[in-house]
This record gives sequence, C-alpha cells and structure tokens, in this order.
Amino acid sequence: MESALRILHVVDGMNQSEVGIMIMNVYRNLDRNKVQFDFLTSEEGEYDEEILQLGGYIYRISSINEVGIIGYQKALRRFFKGHRFYIVMHSHIDQMSVFPLKAAKRTGIPVRVAHSHKTKSEATGKVKWFKEMAGSLIPVYATDYFACSSEAAEWLFKSRGKQAEIMFKGIELDRFCYSHSLREQGRRELNIIDKEFVIGHFGRFTPQKNYDYLIELFVGFRRRIPQSKLILVGDGPLKAEIEAKIMHYHIQNHVILLEAKEDMKKWLQVFDLFVFPSLQEGLPLTLVEAQGAGLPIIASDCISKEVDLGAGLVQFISLANKSKWLETMYDVYNHQSRNPIEPEILIKKGYDVKQVAQQTQQKYLQLRDDGI
Repeated sequence: MESALRILHVVDGMNQSEVGIMIMNVYRNLDRNKVQFDFLTSEEGEYDEEILQLGGYIYRISSINEVGIIGYQKALRRFFKGHRFYIVMHSHIDQMSVFPLKAAKRTGIPVRVAHSHKTKSEATGKVKWFKEMAGSLIPVYATDYFACSSEAAEWLFKSRGKQAEIMFKGIELDRFCYSHSLREQGRRELNIIDKEFVIGHFGRFTPQKNYDYLIELFVGFRRRIPQSKLILVGDGPLKAEIEAKIMHYHIQNHVILLEAKEDMKKWLQVFDLFVFPSLQEGLPLTLVEAQGAGLPIIASDCISKEVDLGAGLVQFISLANKSKWLETMYDVYNHQSRNPIEPEILIKKGYDVKQVAQQTQQKYLQLRDDGI
C-alpha cells in the first residue's frame, strides 16, 4: 500500500489557539492512511501528545525571539536540507511565513502554501514595518494561498488575495448544538444560580484578544446588573496580568477562570452571552461554535463579517463606542433567549468538520499531484 502523503505544517506552537484548533479539527477527521500531518514548531504545544498519538511527527527549531532573524533563517535552512522529502509544506505564521517558504523553495520543496488567519497585524512601530516588508515577499516563494476568509486573504496577499483558497473552519456539529441538560450540569458545577446572567469568552490571553477591554465592560455591566458573572476560558502569556486586573477591580468573586482544555461544549451552554472584543481576527471558530449553540454574540467590528451565519445572533460594534457595547449587553440581558441553529444551516454554510476535512484532504492530494 502506498504510504500517506505527509503535510508539513509550520506553526509557532500547537496550542488551543484558533490556528491550533482549526488544524486539529481537520487532522482528527482525515483519512490518515491517505494524508498525515507533521509539524515544525518553535515551542511545546498543548496538542503535542495527541499529535504523536495520531501518528504525526513534531520538529522543533529555535524561534526568532531566541536566535534573531539570521539565526532563525539558518535553522530553517538546516531543517529543510535534512527534510527534502516533503512535497507539501503549509505555513500558518502569517507575514513571517516568508522565511519558511523561502527556505523550502531553496531546498526544492515543490508545493509551498501560505495561509492567512488574520485581517491585520497586531505589531506596532518598527516591528510592524518589518513584518509588512516580509509579508510583501510571500508571493516570491509561495506556490499556493489559503485563507480563513476573503478579508484575511486580501490583508496578507493583497492583489493575489482573489487567488486564495478559502478554507472553512469545521466544527463537530453534534458537539455544539444547544443542550439544556448540559447547561444545568455546567451551572451546578460552577455554583451558578438560575438568576445569574453569565457573560463568557474563549481565547488565549494575548494582546489581540483585548482582555483589558472585556474586563472593563464587565465592571461597567455589573454596576447595573450585579447578578452577573464572567467566565474566561483560556491560557496564555497575559493570564497573570489579567488576574491582577481582576483583583484590582475587586471582582474576583464574580469571575471564573477555566483552563483551555476544559470542555468547551459544556461552557457554551452555560453562557448567556458571548462577548468578543478582539483587536483583530481572521474568522474565529469559537464564534461559529457559539452560534451553533444558539448563543447571542457581541463582537468587535474588526472581525470578518463572514463569521455571521445569518441567524440574527451576532452584533458587531466599534471598539471606540464602549457605551454602545454596554447598552447592547443590557438589551441582551433584558431579552434573554436561546435560538439554536439547525445543523443543516451549518452544513450548508460549509462548517461541518467531516466535510471540511474531506475537502482539505482532496486539496492536498491535488497539490501533491500538481507538484510532482
């Protein structure tokens, strides 16, 4: 039997981020006799153990922050010279993808995919300028372009954005449908009483998720609705800083912090409102999952409107208008309702993970055939 096509994914680390969750959802649902995933990373990840169990390899090189840009490029060249057997490499590090793409091209990797997961850079000053210069060179080295949305494609690939393959982020439909029994179970576990209104958020504790803004919104909301709680599900480098901010506002008895590995399905049922004030995103998978559970969402207008499934569950608001956020939150509180989306709608929109995995698998096999 012919061995599986091995795809080399280049990521910072395989954590429970939007990128990590998207890749793993596809990976679990592939026919791994036909397509296997391997990973080139710069840090240990929360999914590493599962990847090894699924048959993937994990390679590690130093990051730019550790060895500088010259050291990073040398590490990439050494890696690809020793792994010329890959036919398809797929880079997920946005503007910085230019460096693994360049190294892969110089060592003869025939298919080199650049994938855009964002709609703008979170960097500032000289770092932003450097990343923009690097990103502008991606077309020199990439053979194919993927993006999570048309806005993400346009941001990273500019005039070549229309050439990008829009890769939907699939979810397991049966896991994220609304369940009243799971809602009651989850609220009991967290000691949340019936009258309490729960605002929730999933996301890594990183600058782009804008946790400061979220905490300030909750403080303002509690002034009018004291019977409210905030649940934050995630991990990340800013977690200690956010915990300190929670203590500063004396709201520690009203905020629940949960690890990212906790059961997302259950907590989506517990929430009454999902608040998502990110500074930039591509197409957040968590918002698709939240709509699958019939959960009202208030999101920043920095987020791609393509995430809205048309069920009347998502409202986009400018981050410059905090009073509008609060008024909308009060309105959701006053008109509490749960309107689960039928699975057929999610399938029609292209979010069924089994369908997405099958399409992705076929795309990789096509790229292999074109690249040989």
